[in-house]
Amino acid sequence: MAIATSHRFSDDDLPVEAGRYRLIAAGVCPWSRRVLIARRLLGLTEAIPLSWTYGRGEDGYWELTGPDGEPGVDPALGARSLAEVYEGTPGYEPPPTVPALVDVTTGEVVSDDSGALLFDLATAWWDLHREGAPDLYPLGRRNSTDAWDEWVGAQINRGHSVATHSEDPEEAAEAANGVLVGFDVVDTLLARATRMEASREDGLTMMDGPPLSSLVSVGQFLCGDQPTGSDIRLFTTVQAYEYGGRQVYPGGEAPPISFWPALARWFRALEGRSGWVGPEERSALGC
Repeated sequence: MAIATSHRFSDDDLPVEAGRYRLIAAGVCPWSRRVLIARRLLGLTEAIPLSWTYGRGEDGYWELTGPDGEPGVDPALGARSLAEVYEGTPGYEPPPTVPALVDVTTGEVVSDDSGALLFDLATAWWDLHREGAPDLYPLGRRNSTDAWDEWVGAQINRGHSVATHSEDPEEAAEAANGVLVGFDVVDTLLARATRMEASREDGLTMMDGPPLSSLVSVGQFLCGDQPTGSDIRLFTTVQAYEYGGRQVYPGGEAPPISFWPALARWFRALEGRSGWVGPEERSALGC
């Protein structure tokens, strides 16, 4: 995180107010994509306007885009670089990161925690959700979503980031192996719930899996028959793995998602749903 305090939407912190905040995101970034998915699914695209960043600028940080979509000064933020936006935020330390939520009344970045943003958009912003919006964190499944979120974050999401970015070969290899074991686990649990054959169930132990509170919820998706925020958290990392990440895993190209039949079916089912992959993300990923 680039800021000392990533604020939350609550009565004693950030107010929920349409038009007050602006989201800065990059289609190539899995952490950004989880917030972009929630924003679309919940119908918050008008309540929270969006600024895009596509690559690195002269300062080495994310550069913003002008009115023509090319690198330039973002007209809403009055900045060319993400670093310029962050500079006015108390407690900021480089490098600036995406996603970044900017309070346009102060110009400060108020949140750069994608997990907190995903949860808050799904819960604290309830009154502004579109009619028929999904309940991404249903109260009756909260123990399961919390358990899945923690396990997916530790086992797969952070592992994928280390596997693709660490300059320490041993650290990268260990993280990559952890991700692949995580895929084995999810594939096995989804296969059991949907009566499919898993890829490598025989080689797994309970030590590899998430807590029991996760296991009891699995159906077509991680927490039942409808996707939740936990599916979003896993989806964007599987997406990053499938569209480019696996090619740079240590030891050569890692298996495609099709190696895990139940995981692949889960992924393709979500990928084909309306709102899960926007045109900007599709273009950035080449999918």
